[in-house]
Amino acid sequence: MDKSSMAFQSGRDIVLAPLATSMGFVWMTTPDNSRLSQIAAGRDWVRANLAATSLGLAFHPNSQILQEYPEMKAHYDEVHNRLAPEGGTVQMLVRIGYCAPVGPTPRWPLETRIIGGRTA
Repeated sequence: MDKSSMAFQSGRDIVLAPLATSMGFVWMTTPDNSRLSQIAAGRDWVRANLAATSLGLAFHPNSQILQEYPEMKAHYDEVHNRLAPEGGTVQMLVRIGYCAPVGPTPRWPLETRIIGGRTA
């Protein structure tokens, strides 16, 4: 909450520095913000991310501006006015570009995540 604190300024710099060098952005909008529209956007998003990855591109989500809480309202409204001027909801926003390869993330074995499941 203290915008003069070192923590706030460091966090702001970490978020804003990559945006200043971004050459491309991708966003997805839906006509409304229904649960069905959100799920459909999520499915489309996964396909877009996989397609970009197959071309050697990377997505870096920038979702904070899409948060729906009072402190973000002015920013949320501004990004919607710019990216969805005809109305609708911006569901996803990322910068896109090239970066160093990122290895796979650790995964739990599937059988440790399923309650009551059987193993082969």
